[in-house]
Amino acid sequence: MLFRRIEGIKGSVDELIEGVGGYFNGFTNYDYTAYVEVLPTEYAELGFEIESKRMVNAAFDPSEFELERKIVLSEFDMNENDPDFRLMYRASMIAWDTHPYRYSVIGLRDDLNRVSRDELFRYYRRYYNPDNAVLVVVGGLSEDKATELANRHFGNIGSSGESGAVKPWDDGLQGKVRVELKASSGEIPRLLITFKVPGTHDIDGLRRLILMDFVVSGDRAFAYGLTSREPMAVPRSSRLYRLVEEGLGDAVYSYYEVTYMNNLYSIIIYNVKDPDRVIARIGELIMERPSEDELSFARERIRARLAFSMDSPSKLGQIYGLSQLLMNDPGRLISIIEDATKVGTTEYVDFVDKLLDRSISIIYR
Repeated sequence: MLFRRIEGIKGSVDELIEGVGGYFNGFTNYDYTAYVEVLPTEYAELGFEIESKRMVNAAFDPSEFELERKIVLSEFDMNENDPDFRLMYRASMIAWDTHPYRYSVIGLRDDLNRVSRDELFRYYRRYYNPDNAVLVVVGGLSEDKATELANRHFGNIGSSGESGAVKPWDDGLQGKVRVELKASSGEIPRLLITFKVPGTHDIDGLRRLILMDFVVSGDRAFAYGLTSREPMAVPRSSRLYRLVEEGLGDAVYSYYEVTYMNNLYSIIIYNVKDPDRVIARIGELIMERPSEDELSFARERIRARLAFSMDSPSKLGQIYGLSQLLMNDPGRLISIIEDATKVGTTEYVDFVDKLLDRSISIIYR
């Protein structure tokens, strides 16, 4: 609804931004919703104007509301037709008892069908206020100019509403869980194995997780730019790719993204013929003590990925915003990533030993 009519803006968001050669998008995560504009420097103020008015003046027109409901339900159906989505959703329902991460970001069909325009508008009024927002400006503007524009467009917006801040917590998933599901006709059999991993509230755990990820999966984008987030096909240099080389599966993907609280690290293997052997082999691959050469290679990839992200204004903006929002320091996530390159062999082994104690295996065949 916040991409629909906004009072006080002359025209639609897409017409205004694309009309000056810019790009816009938005996405929702477990912990936050983000809006982004990429604009020529001379039109930078347009981004401030749009976001300040989006924060308080979205119209929530009833007829547009019903159209958006149909669009979101269509996306929900598309997700439900994806076996990987269904398996990861099933895993999240096992991983937590009452924690909000147990639900997918898009929500539940019953809620999407039932929610009213007025209920959604009250939610907007409740949480969309400056106290819950982080404004990130990267590239082109001086700090003084960015501050001036921020004060001009956001300075008069009151802080009425409720804080969206929460304290980190966790529940459920003690020990190992195994589930077997019957695949639909024509679907590729697969295995999902997922582990509880630290969020940004556990800084030491997060730095160890980052190194583990680059050892096991071989690569990972720290920021996703303006694209969607999907499981990543692991490169041939990764440990997980050995599953393909050993004939235990046809393809291997992994999925993880930084969140505030503990979340899931997922590995998906396609065309698995011996699930028990694959589950055991994944445990062996993760627990294997890394050599100095392997650690050096992982560290190089971490540094390369960080340099790539920091060289892109949109990616750097996402890192700064995520870090400020979840850790109250725009540079904290970058320092954690840098510190991940200092994790040694003993720290790695201690970390993954505890990691394997809380896992879910879902066999789909």
